[in-house]
Amino acid sequence: MKLKDIPGVGVKVNERLVAHFGDEDAALEAILKGDVAGLLGMRGMSQRQATALVQRARGAKYGVSPSDFLATDEAVRIYESLMELLARSAHTDYARQKLGTFFPSSCREMIEENRKFAESAISSASALVDTDLALHLSKIKALRKSAGFRVRNRAVAVDSASTFRVLKERGIDKNIDVHLVESLMELRDLAQGYDHVTLLGGTLDSLALSEIEEAESDEDWYLVPERILHRYQENEPLLDAIFKAAGILEMCKVASFEGLEELVRGLSKLKVDDDPEVRRLDRLIAELEGRVEETVAWANTELKRRVESCSVTLAGDDLLFALGRSGDLRDVFKSRMGVTFQDVLKAARDRAFSDLELLGAERAHIEEIISSEVRYPLEEDREAMIRFLRELRKKAEAKRLKSRRDLAKDLAGKWNLVETLNGALLEFDVGYSLGCFALQRVLIMPQFVEDPCIGFSDGRTLFLDDPEPVSYSVGPTGLAEPSERVAILSGVNSGGKTTLIELAAQVVILAQMGFPVPVASSRLSIFQSLYYFGKSRGTLGAGAFEATIRKFSVLAGGDRKLVLADELEAITEPGASAKIIASLLDE
Repeated sequence: MKLKDIPGVGVKVNERLVAHFGDEDAALEAILKGDVAGLLGMRGMSQRQATALVQRARGAKYGVSPSDFLATDEAVRIYESLMELLARSAHTDYARQKLGTFFPSSCREMIEENRKFAESAISSASALVDTDLALHLSKIKALRKSAGFRVRNRAVAVDSASTFRVLKERGIDKNIDVHLVESLMELRDLAQGYDHVTLLGGTLDSLALSEIEEAESDEDWYLVPERILHRYQENEPLLDAIFKAAGILEMCKVASFEGLEELVRGLSKLKVDDDPEVRRLDRLIAELEGRVEETVAWANTELKRRVESCSVTLAGDDLLFALGRSGDLRDVFKSRMGVTFQDVLKAARDRAFSDLELLGAERAHIEEIISSEVRYPLEEDREAMIRFLRELRKKAEAKRLKSRRDLAKDLAGKWNLVETLNGALLEFDVGYSLGCFALQRVLIMPQFVEDPCIGFSDGRTLFLDDPEPVSYSVGPTGLAEPSERVAILSGVNSGGKTTLIELAAQVVILAQMGFPVPVASSRLSIFQSLYYFGKSRGTLGAGAFEATIRKFSVLAGGDRKLVLADELEAITEPGASAKIIASLLDE
C-alpha cells in the first residue's frame, strides 16, 4: 500500500506527508497506526482532517469507505454522539484522538480485528479495577523536547577548526559557549571569564594552566551534561506519572517493561539534592560579602568602643618619636594599643569563621580579606574578596560538574527507553479507555448470525442517564417470536418509541465497529449499511420531500440493509404518507 492509494491523498498532500515524517514508509506507518497526534504536527492539518485521513487509510486497507455504512445524516449523528461519549472515557489526548478514528463497516475482517482489540481491552480494564492507573494516565502526554537552557558559567575550548565545526554541527554551541583558541595566552584569557573551561584537543599543552581542564571525552554527557539531564528534568512530573502507571501494570501482571526498574533507579538521583559540600560552597558564595561586611562593621564599632573607653599617656620619648622623621602617631598607637587591636581582629575573624563555616585553607582568605594591619577604620580588601569568590565558584562548579557528568553518562543511553515507555502507555490507554467505557456502562460483545436480523434483551440507551431496560427483536434472532423482518412501532407520545429506535441504531453501529453494546445479550447480522430516518419537523416542502423520497429509493437494492424510520408519516399529509409507507413495506 502506498500513500497514493489512500482516497483524498493527492500529489501535494503526499509531498507534505513525506516532508513531515521523513519518508513515505514512515508517513504510511503513522497513518495506519492511527497517529492523529503526529499528523496534527503538520502545518495546516486540523483534527477533523487527520481523523478522516486515518479512517480513509484504514478503510482502503480493508476495501471499504468510512462513509459506506452510515447512509444518512441521522445515522452519522448517532455515530458522532457515541464517539463523544467514548471520548469522555479517554484518559489521554492520544487515546481520545485515536479512538475517534474507529468507524462502523460491513467488512467482517475489520470487525473481527476490532472485536479482538475490544475483548482484550475489557480484559485489561477488568484486571485494573480499584487501581490509580486512570489518575496517572491522565497526566501522560507527549514528551517535551526543547533545546534546553544555556550554560553561561562554563565554556568549551577547542584548538582545531575541524573539531570546532563538528561541535557546531552537533549543536553543542546552542547549550554552551564554544571557543576556537590558537595559543596558551588565549586559553589563559578565556579562563578568566568562566568558572570552568574544558579544552578539547591535543595541540596545546594546558598542563601549565591549572584552571583549565583537559577533556577526557568529546561526548555530550561530558562536555555539556545539562543537555542530557534537561530532557529528564523538564519532563519530571510526566516521568513520575509514567513510572507509576507502568508500575501498576507490572504489579497487576497486565504488561511488563524491560529496563523499567533500572531507569527508575537512575532517575531517582535527579531528585537527590547536590553534594553537601556543593551546598556549603553555594551558601558561602551567596553569604560571603554580606558576612564580611557585617564582621568589619562590628570590628570597627568594637574597636572604637575600646579606644574611647581607655586613656593613653605618652612619655616624652613617644612624643619625640612621633614628631621625628622616623615615626608618627600610628606607630605610637601600634605600640600602645596593638594588643587591643589584635584582640578585636581575632574576635572578628572568629565570628566570620563560625558564621561562614569555613574549612582549612579558606580561613587564610578571610585573614587576607580582613588585613592584620593596625588601622582604623578597618576595611576589607576587595581584590582579595574577588579572588576568593572566583576560587569558590570554580571549586563549586568543578564538584557540581562531576556529579552531573556521572548522572548524564548513566542516563545518556536511556532516553530511547523513556520514549518507548511513554509511547507504549499512550497506546495502552486507547484500549484501556475503551475497556473502562465498557465496564462503566456494562457493555457486552454482541453475537453475529447469518440471517438478516437484530435483537437484544435488556438494552439501555447510552443517551439517557438512567434508562429503563428494553428488549426487542426483528428477524430470526432466536430471542423472540415471531421473526418478521419488518416491524412497525405504535403507542402513545413519549412512550419510548424514538428511544428504542435510537437504541437499535446504537447497537448496530457499535457492533459493526467491533465494539461492545449496551445490552444484556444481543444477536444480529452484519449489515451493508444503516439508514436512519429521524423525525421531521412538520410537513416537508416539495424539494425536501423529493430528496427524502430519493433516499428511500436506494432501499430497493439487493444489499443487506437496516432501515430505522422515526415518524415517517410526518413527511407529508397522512393519507399520502400511508400509501408511501405501504409501498415501501411491499417492496
